[in-house]
This record gives sequence, C-alpha cells and structure tokens, in this order.
Amino acid sequence: MKRFFPLAAAVFALGTTPFLTACDEDTLPEIDTSIRVKSLRFIGEKIVPFQQSYNGTTLGGFSGIDYRADNDTYYIMCDDASALQPVRYYTAKLAFDKSRFEGVTFTSVTTLKRPDGSNYPSTTADRYNSIDPEGIRYDAASKHIVWTSEGVRNVTVTPPVLTNPFLRESTTEGAFVADYLVPPIFQIKATENGTRSNGSFEGLSFSPSGQYTFTASEEPLYEDGPRADFNVEGSPIRIIKYDKATRQPIAQYAYRLNAVHKAPIPGDQFRLNGVVEVLALSDTKLLTMERSYAVGATPDYSVKIYEIDLAGATDVSNRTLQGSDYTTVSKRLVLDVATTGINRVDNIEGFTFGPKLSNGHRSLVLVADDNFSNSQISQFLVFEVMP
Repeated sequence: MKRFFPLAAAVFALGTTPFLTACDEDTLPEIDTSIRVKSLRFIGEKIVPFQQSYNGTTLGGFSGIDYRADNDTYYIMCDDASALQPVRYYTAKLAFDKSRFEGVTFTSVTTLKRPDGSNYPSTTADRYNSIDPEGIRYDAASKHIVWTSEGVRNVTVTPPVLTNPFLRESTTEGAFVADYLVPPIFQIKATENGTRSNGSFEGLSFSPSGQYTFTASEEPLYEDGPRADFNVEGSPIRIIKYDKATRQPIAQYAYRLNAVHKAPIPGDQFRLNGVVEVLALSDTKLLTMERSYAVGATPDYSVKIYEIDLAGATDVSNRTLQGSDYTTVSKRLVLDVATTGINRVDNIEGFTFGPKLSNGHRSLVLVADDNFSNSQISQFLVFEVMP
C-alpha cells in the first residue's frame, strides 16, 4: 500500500547501532520448523536515495524482495505507482557478512507486461488500467517469477476505478505466463462502503517443499469486519493457500492482527495496519510481517515479525469472518523492529531469506521504501537468523 509525498532534497541516515539481539533467547523458545528461526540479530542497513536512477529508471518504491541462490541475485519489486514509468522489477547484488553490510549494486531492470504484451501504464497516464505491484518470488522449478498486485477501489471518480488483486506468473523477461485464480470474496465491488481497497495482496511465498504458494490480504475484507484500526484488537485478515502446480486456491485461514496502541491521531489523517509479507518456513508454518503507520502518532510506525502455524486453524474459504466460531492461526513474536536500535523505519514491505553467513546461519533481508516520510528513501536491512 502506497502513500506519496513530494520529493525532498535531503536524505537522512539511520542510526548505526550494530549487533543488537532482537529477542531475548529466554523468552522466545526454539521454533520447530523445517527452517528454524529462534531470533534475529541486526547486522546493518543501506540506504538508496529515491532520486537515484538506474538504466533510465528511478529507483524507489521497493515493496518485495526474493533471493535466487544459484546466481546470488536478488529480485526487487518496484511499486512506485506514481512514476511516469512502466511497472518493473530490478535485480541486484548485496554484499554483507555476519558483521557488516557493505553495499547494494543494481544489475538489471525488467518491465513487466500485461497479458496482451503491452506495458502497464503509470497512474498519471491511465489510472483505470494501472496497477499497484507488491510481492515477488523467483521460482527455481519453472525459472519464472510470481508477483502480486493490490486491488484498487476508487468510486470518487467517473467511471469508478475497480481493479481486482492478482497473483501472476511471468517469465524473468517480463512476459505474461498465467494467473492464479482469485477467490470471489477478494474481488472488488463498487457497492461496498468505505474507501479502502478490498483484498489487497501484498506478499507471497512458496513452501520449501514446492507444493504450495501462500499470500495474504493486507487488511480485513469488507465482508469480514472493520478495518484493522488502532486500539482495535483482533481484526481478521486471510492467509490463502494455493496448490502451486494448478494455481488453484485450496484453503484460507483467519489471522488476527494485533492492535497498535499509539497517541491520538489528529483529525482524519492517513493510517493503516496490516500484513505486508509472508515467508514460508514449512508447509504449515510461515513468518508474517505486520506493519502499521499513522500520521501524527508517536512513534508513527510499528513493524513486527511473527511465526505463525496454520495447523489446527479452520479453513474459512466458504464463510465470512464475522463472529468468532472458528479457530485462527497461532502466532509467536519473533522480532519487534523497535527493539533493534534502528533509528527509523516505516514502510517495510518485503523480506526474504538470503545466503548463509560464514558461521552457517541464514541471513534475512528486509526492504523498505520509506514512502511514508518526506525523505523518500529506500532501505535494505540485514539480519542474522539465530536457529
């Protein structure tokens, strides 16, 4: 989900406090999954100014990231919907070890095509046919990418803008391959009340077995209850499980967001609270990232990573989430970014497991486009996964 401000000439730097333990090992028991995550140790960060250019494009608006191990390359989605440029993703090389983060080098940019082979227009050029890309994953089996786009619902214009969210498979050259089937409850309707989009798809992930694809709604659907506002505990969003081979949805699970307690927001200012990324640890366990932001609050952002377990949760595919007569997924806090000593992050939207460090531990790379601040910078954050 995006919010844009005028570009600012100044770019601020984050604090550089290194090597802080993200979670107390005595309070976070070891997680029994195929990929084990006990806690996360902050290694460092790099900042990319929004104005920086690469190969005729403007860098910024990084909303998703994935790592391709066979050639040590990162795929980075650009969701800068206000740019006068086509929808695109970048590849990059990241240099870091267990003690420092040295840098980011961009290596290519690829334009993602519509099913008819044409470019997606920018919002300025054609708001009715533009989209808001979010998550991206590289599939080693097919050598394709899969990516998501949020739904858009704007009934304040004529004709209204009604664009369904999607999960789309494309070649690494950007050509359309196929769409995943989007369940009807996620489709955008002009008759719904309110201003938020219904059924935004932000992150996605493949299970380590290669059998499943997972995605999630960022905010609660209209049919499922009120938005995940501040001081509202337990607003439900949906985790969607797909059969990866057929691209068909096979289950949906309810996930309750934590309430975010902040200072009162002056007036009716921009605010949001939802899930922006998922990362599969096994066929039933995932990491999720909850991100909130509120203009005027102190602090104005919150980012937390949870380990969740789908086992035992009710399949809610054929019902709304009104009421409480169903079992939600279980949650366990893995990281509160506020505990890391990082001076400021706000719009973190993607993460991926990176390569193993020299001590054999996995790395976890987060990307943030920071488009909630006037500074308009993008950040790469690196953590060590403590198994």
